[in-house]
Amino acid sequence: MSIFRWFAVSFSLYSKIPMPRFIWKEDDMAHSLTFFPFVGVAIGAVVWLINVPAFMMGVPVAVRVMLTILAPLIITGGFHLDGFMDTEDALRSYAPMEKKLEILKDPHIGAFAVLGLVRILLIFGASVTAILLSDKCDNKTILIFASIFAVGRCLSGLTSLLLKKAKKDGMLYEETRKEQKGIIIFLIFTLIVLEIIVLFMNLIKGLAVLLTFTLYTIYYRYKAYKEFGGVTGDTAGYFLCTGEMLAAVVLAAMMLI
Repeated sequence: MSIFRWFAVSFSLYSKIPMPRFIWKEDDMAHSLTFFPFVGVAIGAVVWLINVPAFMMGVPVAVRVMLTILAPLIITGGFHLDGFMDTEDALRSYAPMEKKLEILKDPHIGAFAVLGLVRILLIFGASVTAILLSDKCDNKTILIFASIFAVGRCLSGLTSLLLKKAKKDGMLYEETRKEQKGIIIFLIFTLIVLEIIVLFMNLIKGLAVLLTFTLYTIYYRYKAYKEFGGVTGDTAGYFLCTGEMLAAVVLAAMMLI
């Protein structure tokens, strides 16, 4: 029964998909990242349904692009974009580390957050358009693109668990303060399975996407430590949104080769 509870907790926290209601136990929060990648699987499944079945081929590409962009926003309720926007405000402030951490906690939206949101949505939308309009776009390419949402959540969960925390409070700290060895192993296993699937779909395109995530994860660690002294829940959202965007950009670029 614990597995079903943890599954429901993951989806309750990180998505708007209805889950059974129950009284949470003390350690339920500590297992919230266990099935975090499966939220990405749900998003990927919807993206696949928007772009692959025959009955969707009559839908204009522009409409499918908009639906593809909206899918993760609707399923997650924009949960991670909130962290992305907070982090954008903090990074663009060029303030000392302590001030950046204060900005992360500030509920108000700054100009840089809005500009960052517009930028990332436009880049992501342009990448989706390039992928769907390419003559080289096939069902396997769509599956690689759909996998981005699950791969990103595997890495977001692992970085949240393994990297130093910037502060000793907040949602991320509560999720990761207990022993997490089993969750780490499960996330690594899930990531390996996803990587095998991606590479099986197309070796070159798959390698390009996975290498993008790998390099960006290394950069994220460097940036988070330098700017904030570690990771937070907001920077985790920033990592996920930016990583998905970069992977989409690289996949779009691969369609031109």
